[in-house]
Amino acid sequence: MKETIYVDIVCKRFCRYFKYGKEEMHCGGYRLLVDNFTVPELQQLANMSSGTDDIKNRVPEYDENLFNLVCRSCDFHIDGCDYRENRSGPPCGGYILIDSLLND
Repeated sequence: MKETIYVDIVCKRFCRYFKYGKEEMHCGGYRLLVDNFTVPELQQLANMSSGTDDIKNRVPEYDENLFNLVCRSCDFHIDGCDYRENRSGPPCGGYILIDSLLND
């Protein structure tokens, strides 16, 4: 079950795909962030994040590393991912925050 404070920071604030009723499912980024950051640390990261500004311009090797770290464990990946497949949509909120952590 997702924790409300983490949902507010990661999902509601950064994820265009967020919908109520999916509390049992976790994107890979959400899981990684909850497992490794306290709420204050994550709030600070969220406040510093530039969102999706430069994500689509990342080099393929960098993107592949994030895919292995974040996307492979994503509950939603089984349905396909517009960002991963053809960049027709933005990445999920967890991916955006992890990208910010590595690049800001």
